[in-house]
Amino acid sequence: MAKKQKRNKKWISWLIILILFIAAAVVAYLVWDNYFRDKDDNRQREETPTSVVENKPVETTETTEITEKPKVVQYDGDDPNTAEQLSGAITHAEVSGESLMIRVNIDQYLEEGECELKLLDSSGTIIYSDLTVIMGNVATSTCEGFDVPVSEIGSGITEIRVGLSAGEKSGEIRGEVDI
Repeated sequence: MAKKQKRNKKWISWLIILILFIAAAVVAYLVWDNYFRDKDDNRQREETPTSVVENKPVETTETTEITEKPKVVQYDGDDPNTAEQLSGAITHAEVSGESLMIRVNIDQYLEEGECELKLLDSSGTIIYSDLTVIMGNVATSTCEGFDVPVSEIGSGITEIRVGLSAGEKSGEIRGEVDI
């Protein structure tokens, strides 16, 4: 009996893989080269200050006019830091649990000062007062905050007055809250 020789066909699969790898490398090189060639051509155009016409170098003169940008105004109106009086707003006045929380924002930037809270009933009588410090933020300031026990002030419409004083400046912020 004659033995048939088996041919090993693995070399065909290796040859196909090698051809695919070479094709991928060629495509990658062409893409890479084309990408950087465009950048190099642009860079050479930007760096070359002369052009050649009839084998004579002619300098190109480009004039660029530098203009200043207009100053950006970040707010309308006068600078509140130069005002003669302190101003601001009551940003939060609400009962939370057993306390009336009052928060005040001051328009000016202050590093120190005092906030004096006065709560008045409907007849104008002071029913509560407290004193706290002013704290500076980035561009404005704030009172440290007031947490007033509701049991000390009762219920109904209450007028809020916050007196501000810092250095030689002072001001007052008013509002009201229904408790």
